[in-house]
Amino acid sequence: MKKITYLLALITVTAFAQQETSYNSETVPSSNTGETTIATITRVDNGSFAVVDTFTTLAEFNEAILDCTDGTLQSEDFSNGPAAITVCGETISSAGDGCFAAGELETGFSVSSSAVPSSVVFIAPGAIGNTDPLVGSTSFADFTIIDFDPSPQAVAFDLWENNDPVTTIRVFSPEGDLIDTFNADTPTNTQTFFGFFANEPIGSIELEGANGSGELFGNFLFGGDCSNLGIQDELLASVTAYPNPTAGQLSLTIPSSISVEKVSLIDITGKNTQVRLVNNTLDMSSLATGVYILKLETSAGTSTQRVIKQ
Repeated sequence: MKKITYLLALITVTAFAQQETSYNSETVPSSNTGETTIATITRVDNGSFAVVDTFTTLAEFNEAILDCTDGTLQSEDFSNGPAAITVCGETISSAGDGCFAAGELETGFSVSSSAVPSSVVFIAPGAIGNTDPLVGSTSFADFTIIDFDPSPQAVAFDLWENNDPVTTIRVFSPEGDLIDTFNADTPTNTQTFFGFFANEPIGSIELEGANGSGELFGNFLFGGDCSNLGIQDELLASVTAYPNPTAGQLSLTIPSSISVEKVSLIDITGKNTQVRLVNNTLDMSSLATGVYILKLETSAGTSTQRVIKQ
């Protein structure tokens, strides 16, 4: 069964640690704490920056991609999988494998791993504290690969990390060229939403957990032609703030075609901190630790970003 409705903000769960090399079912089911969580997304400075924007909630993702999908995407929740943790074989796809019969999954994608030979695992709901079915590389030492045919321009899924909160997400063109890279910082043992859309077709995605952590994904959405989303959106999406989180100095990457008209750094009470932009840098060293909203009014429109002061 395919699900069309996804979690807007996912509930934190805790789970006991897995073996270092692969997944096992000897895990006590976790309990909900009631705390909502979102990912912190950092763009890595490489590739051609084809990704226009990233999202940490389904609501934001759906609103942003409406013009390039007409509200419809292919949806796969892997809900017809086995009742327990199962190694599915080298690939999971609509062609059939050790976990799904031919035709049981949506067409247009396949899941494999970087292992030689590839080995992919299915994680049943509750097996490691997860709410929904998850899939990914069987071994923690290897990473997960999602291939597309035909190529979409909008993709979203729930991420799960076992031991380290950081997942590197590499985005490739259909020709195999690296076109963008992101680091998603998420709570471990928690399903956390990540979505994005690009201004060119996506051939494949690699998900790699830091320090040999076991990365998995589920509640999968893909499709759309987002090339008709305006150049102004692309320009605004290319305005980035780093490092985020920061201990003091926050630098801005601003394309030469954009002029900044006003900068506001707002604290959680809604008060403007009056921090000034000097040489594309904000000095936050005197501010209290916490979450701030960076608002940039530019010639291409207004950009709003969440900034964390450590």
